[in-house]
Amino acid sequence: MRDRPLHGKLALVTGASRGIGAAIAERLAQDGADIALHYGQHAAEATEIAALCTRHGVQALTFQADLAVIAEAEGAVALFSQVREKIGVPAILVNNAGTGRFTPIADITPAELLEVLAVNTASPLLLAREAARHMLPGGRIVNIGSVITSMPVPLRAVYAASKGAVDAMTAVLAQELGPKGITINTVAPGVTATDRFKTGDAGRAAEITTRTALGRIGEPADIAAIVAWLCGPNAAWVTGEVIRASGGLRGL
Repeated sequence: MRDRPLHGKLALVTGASRGIGAAIAERLAQDGADIALHYGQHAAEATEIAALCTRHGVQALTFQADLAVIAEAEGAVALFSQVREKIGVPAILVNNAGTGRFTPIADITPAELLEVLAVNTASPLLLAREAARHMLPGGRIVNIGSVITSMPVPLRAVYAASKGAVDAMTAVLAQELGPKGITINTVAPGVTATDRFKTGDAGRAAEITTRTALGRIGEPADIAAIVAWLCGPNAAWVTGEVIRASGGLRGL
């Protein structure tokens, strides 16, 4: 169906209760995909986003999982297993869930460091492993990275390291998953008007806008549109890429 290119497909979107993840879930639903909507803590918000998705005539179920738990029977692995059992094998995996500790490296605790790496790096790798085991040819994996890997900012060393690993994972897994007919790409947003931005960096909005070629702050829907394209049939020849989605941002 040309106007609903993802009709009949199932998309697992992590961190989909708010912000960019919520926008991605709704956009994929608009394009016809059934949605397995993961959340960590915000159950009420996840339920609301699932309801929005169903208005597009698709099925949407919510799944809770703590992606900071890295073990065979928990966290990311358990999430994929729950989705398989309750709704089916995803044809699309969007690794959107993320966390950050914007702290001087001298002050960050080992537990905080490991939490960031667990959510931002290990969980996408484990979910990609499950996709490699079960996803059929034609599958799509999209990771959400960050322009922070090419625009260094103080206090973000651990976050940048976790997202840089995602970029490297994308390049390598494209070679490994290509023979299986599965593509994998990363979308690296610039400054985007999420709740985190509005409560943290909103005071810098005017400054950031002057550094952005398109003259505005990005919206979650801007990122969701690129993800939806990568998940659709017209992106079948794109894999292993890191696509910067920043509106032409030059410097943070």
